[in-house]
Parts: sequence; C-alpha cells; structure tokens
Amino acid sequence: MSRTKIVFSAVFLLLISLLYMGKPAIAATNDEKIYKGVFIDKVDVSGMTKEQAETAVNNFINELCSKKVSVSIGKYIVNKTLGEMGYTADLEENINQALNLGKTGNLVKRYKDIKDIEQGSVTIPLKFTYDEEKIKAIVSKDVSAFNIKPINASVAMKNGKLVYTDDVAGSKVSVDETTKLIGAAIDKWDRKDISIKAAVEDDTPMYTKDVVKKCNTLLATYTTEYASSAEGRAANLANGARLINNMVLYPGDVFSAYNVLTPFTEANGYHVAGAYLNGEIIDSVGGGACQVTTTLYNTVLLAELEVVERQPHSMTISYVDLSRDAAIAGTNKNFKFKNNTDAPILIQASTVNRRITFKLWGNETRDTEHRKIKYITKVLSTKNPPNDIVTKDPTKPTTYKEVTTPAHTGYRAELYKVVYIDGKEVSRTLVNRSTYQSSARRITVGTKVVNRPTPPVTPGDGDNENPGGETPGGQ
Repeated sequence: MSRTKIVFSAVFLLLISLLYMGKPAIAATNDEKIYKGVFIDKVDVSGMTKEQAETAVNNFINELCSKKVSVSIGKYIVNKTLGEMGYTADLEENINQALNLGKTGNLVKRYKDIKDIEQGSVTIPLKFTYDEEKIKAIVSKDVSAFNIKPINASVAMKNGKLVYTDDVAGSKVSVDETTKLIGAAIDKWDRKDISIKAAVEDDTPMYTKDVVKKCNTLLATYTTEYASSAEGRAANLANGARLINNMVLYPGDVFSAYNVLTPFTEANGYHVAGAYLNGEIIDSVGGGACQVTTTLYNTVLLAELEVVERQPHSMTISYVDLSRDAAIAGTNKNFKFKNNTDAPILIQASTVNRRITFKLWGNETRDTEHRKIKYITKVLSTKNPPNDIVTKDPTKPTTYKEVTTPAHTGYRAELYKVVYIDGKEVSRTLVNRSTYQSSARRITVGTKVVNRPTPPVTPGDGDNENPGGETPGGQ
C-alpha cells in the first residue's frame, strides 16, 4: 500500500471516530434537533425540533411584519404595516438547512459543518420578499386619497354680466414612483419603522380660464308662462329655476334634471301643487317641475345640443305645443342633455312676472347669419275623450257640481327640426315621437237634499188656519 493511501485511510478513520465516538456533545446530539450554535437570521434555533424552529422563526417574522411604514403626503400621513404590504419569508428551505447541518452529505462535509458550528455560531439568512401589487394598491387607494384635486376655471352670470373665475392647480401622488420608493426602502431596511415621502406631481386643471372664456355667447333662450298657476305651483317653478341657475357643463358633461331638481320635498324648497297621476290631477309636493324641464328642453333644442333622454307627459299640457314637452316623474321620466361642444355651457334660469326663462351660454360656432332653425309639430292622430266620470258626494248639496279634472284629447305627434339656409329649407329631421292619452272629464256632484226653512207665521190675520202648515218646497 502506498504512503498516500495510508494517509487517506487514517484521515477517513479519524473522521468516523469524530462523528460516532467523538466529543460527548456531538455524540449526544439527536438527529431530529438542530445543532447548538445555529441561528436563522436573529433567531437562535439551537436544540430545536423542526416544529419548534418554525414557531420561533414565524414569531420573529410576524414581529417584523408589524413594523410600521409611514408614507407622508403634505401634512397627511398614511400608516401601514409591512405585513399589509405582503412582507414575508419562505421558512421551509431555511428550517431544513438548519436541521441538516452536520447530518447530510459525505463525511467530509458533515465534519466541516460540525467544526464550523463548534468554532462559532452559524447564521442562515432569511430571504424576505414583498408584494409590489399590494404596495401599489395601498398607494393608489390610501395615499392617493389625499390628492388635491385641481379646480377648473368657471363662469357665472352676476348682475347681468358673465364673470370668470381662475383655475387652480392641484397635486397628485405618482403611484408608480411612490411604489418604487417604498420597495427601495424595504430592500435596504434596517428593521426599524420606515418613513418616506410620497412622490407628488402637479395636477393641471382640464379647463383653464382661457378655455372657459370661450363661453361668451348666448346660444339660445326660451320662455313659458304660468299666469294662471296657483301660488304653490308658481313657487315650485321659481325653486326649480333657482336650483339650476348658473350651472356649468364642461364639454362631455351630461345634465340630469332628476339629479339637480330632486328630492321633491319641502326641505328642498318645494310646495304642494297639482300634478298628473293616472289621468287625474292630484296634489303633490313639487307639482309644476315639469314646466321647468320643458322650458329647458326647448332651450336645448334651439341651442342644438345633444338630447340624451326625454319623455312626454302622459296627457297634453297647455304651455307648449305637442312633442315639445319634457316630463319628469321619479326615475321613470327624466330629462338629460349633453354638452357636445368644445367649450363650457352656462345655464341661466330666472322667473319674473309668472314667466320662466332659460338662457344657454357657450361658444357659438354656427352660421347664425345665413342659417336658421325651426321646430314644427306634426299631428298624426287624435282620440276624443271618453264619457265623463261622475263622482257623487253625499256631503255636498244637490246644487253642487265641480269639474275636478278637465277632459283631455289624446294625440300621436311628431316633432321635426327644419333647417333653412338664406330662407330656403335644406333639411327636415325627426326629433321625437310622442303619444298623449285621452282622459275623461271628472265631475263631482252633490247628492245631499237640503230642506228649506219654514217661513214665519203672522198671528191674527185670519188667513192661516193651520199654523204648522207645509214648508214651501218641503216633503
């Protein structure tokens, strides 16, 4: 046998003796426990079983996950934890590595592992990760909640003049950049609470004062009267005009009468007045609001803006022609129109001397010198009212008779938009089709018989032989 083989054999036997008959501390080691002197990150897992080590290291990770991450935006601070950002580590690989130190591999590796442990502690680092999507969601929702919205320039009619306000720039969180800042802070974390400033950028208003100043021309105006309306109905028209007056619609905005005028309550300025319901006129809070929407509808038609939604009344009304009305009734009937121009639209509304007027201001781009428009109603069919509906009221005398709801003729009608250039018709477009119900006249008559009082008798005239005689007209 050569000298080299003899030396190798001697070393091999020495390793075996050290592993199986060596120092008492090593000989007494349980294969199911981790050698003394082994750390996973900051956790001393010496002598622990796999389950004990998992519990200890999990507690350590949970403690780290509870550390606070503070993100400031201006004077506001959003506090979250690392755990909420998906901060975690995979234990399985680390626990198995600690448990296998000195117990796996060839004899040389085992011997080296054991000697390393004896000469000083061995630390197995944890590999932490975080969830970038969770961080981004936090920045998008919680941090961005403190964005300062820009304020568009605006316009209003004050004392008969258009008054323009300045636009105001805002600020907003850069979601991607702030997400990167948080990730970078976690990557170089010193295991203390983290504080960073959100990345903020200016947020420019969409409509500056220069753009809003394009709203400078009267596009259309329309007026309807309500001279015979009761006080409550007149008050409702004035209230509707108040709620709409000086509203600004930016390009693309949609006006919804329901959103602006409701709720129809006394707290919102409305009174009890007549309204249609199932062919009858009833008292309802907000009665008369349909004249507000109808007047605005006709103004919109003249301004040639886009009508999004419009329904006719169930029965005819007196203040506009057929097919030129726009009813509002709960969420079933609404009036909507869209600003389909390139400049803001200002809605001006007023009520004076029992007349309600709307004016729409904007950027006039039409050829108003040569081009004119007109709306024409075409009646397709009529339907006469049915017979009167008579209701008898025993509390009223037989001489009492009241028409509670007038009769209504039914109609089917169409509305056309006609365009003229230099007085010559160039187009005729169908705008809407409307159907109005016929309804009977409703009459209430009294049925109570009222006896006439007996006239007094003058004694001593010799002509009244029966002092208790008949009451004239009595029964």
